[in-house]
Amino acid sequence: MQSAVTPRTLAISEAFGLSLDEDQTYTVFNRFDIQIGSGDIMYITGDSGSGKSLLLRELQSRLPKAISTDDIEIPDDVPIIDGVGQDLEQAMYLLSLVGLNDAFILLRKFHELSEGQKYRFMLAKLLESGADAYLMDEFCALLDRETAKVVSFNMQKICRKLGKTLIVATSHTDLIADLHPSILVKKGLEQDVRVEYRSVPNAPACSLISNMQIEPGSLADYHVLSRFHYRQKTVRAVQHIFKLVNGDEVVGVIVYVYPALSLAGRNAYTPRYKAASSEIARRLNDEVTTISRVVIHPKYRGVGLGAKLIRDTMPMTGKRYVEALTVMGRFNPFNEKAGLIPVPYQPKDRFKGVRNQLILLGWDMQRASSWRYNQEKLAGLDERTYQMVAAEIFRRVQQGRVGCVRGGAKKQTVKTAKDFTLQDIAEMIKEAVPREKVYLIWENPDWRAEEAA
Repeated sequence: MQSAVTPRTLAISEAFGLSLDEDQTYTVFNRFDIQIGSGDIMYITGDSGSGKSLLLRELQSRLPKAISTDDIEIPDDVPIIDGVGQDLEQAMYLLSLVGLNDAFILLRKFHELSEGQKYRFMLAKLLESGADAYLMDEFCALLDRETAKVVSFNMQKICRKLGKTLIVATSHTDLIADLHPSILVKKGLEQDVRVEYRSVPNAPACSLISNMQIEPGSLADYHVLSRFHYRQKTVRAVQHIFKLVNGDEVVGVIVYVYPALSLAGRNAYTPRYKAASSEIARRLNDEVTTISRVVIHPKYRGVGLGAKLIRDTMPMTGKRYVEALTVMGRFNPFNEKAGLIPVPYQPKDRFKGVRNQLILLGWDMQRASSWRYNQEKLAGLDERTYQMVAAEIFRRVQQGRVGCVRGGAKKQTVKTAKDFTLQDIAEMIKEAVPREKVYLIWENPDWRAEEAA
């Protein structure tokens, strides 16, 4: 490299006896040898200006089917659910892998995401590319360090699961414990470089988990995180609430509620609660609890906290069975990872008749998930037709909300469809949209009926 001739460079060359006419050579690597295998995780660290980025570019040129974050195109004008994958199933698979499976996040555009969520989406785009090796410069440099640790752990977990090679470069050294690199490269100035080949634990855990604890929770704790859940904030018939805390921060909440009087999935698993009677209702309340909400702060998703929260709290309920009925179970199997087993069953479609009525009235059921669309359609009905639709929708919704008998409950005034606004009925119609729900159940191996009594 030859320096430009300027009055200032001339002054410096004269002061230090340097020549501006001769090329200056700076050696960053000399006789440097490194072995990378499929599925390796390489962590390149060192001071700024030491040559980390140069090494990253050289490695990319020598690795077959390699891609860097600079090579991917990020669509910013569409929700992220439309910005990755060939279809809905692939999009949900990729986004669930990287911890972006929250319903509200799926509807955001890239520029509306947090910095940590942007990193996760970039990983989803890398996975979509079909490349065998991923390279990332200035890795997690702009993230707060807790988010950086979560992202690091999530990335290495996914790459190891899929057999992909991941190479990152960063001046930070605090991510080694979460990235669990099989190759650690420490780059000093000029030719100084050290390579360390490391063994990796079979099932490494995120370093943040060791500082977290499960404690009894309350509805107030749930409401701290409820905005991150896709269902309405209100929960009914609560039995137990537990929270996962990291110091003073609530990072996760699980809500258990009294079970429904009858579920097809439960009846397919055991006939013990099949008869609809007050005795069976009391038995259900004593022996069964239902997972209603599991909410993890978006910052901490992807490191197994959902499964941990379920797995560690199920025995704390003191119930014989813990069950879950979920739509997201199709895309995110954290219930199964926690120990619940899926039960095949034939669902009862209580909305089939009213759905057919809505279709005859001009409803597009694919758009019926929007209360605004439903409200617009309802507003176009004459009064008699509206009252008929509202009454039927209300009746079907109420059928699904019949719970077990709880002692001491105060009697409430029975409501009718006329007690609800147009928007309320529009919201109820959303429940008529066909959804494939997964039923799962866990049986407590230590449960004893006499202890429960």
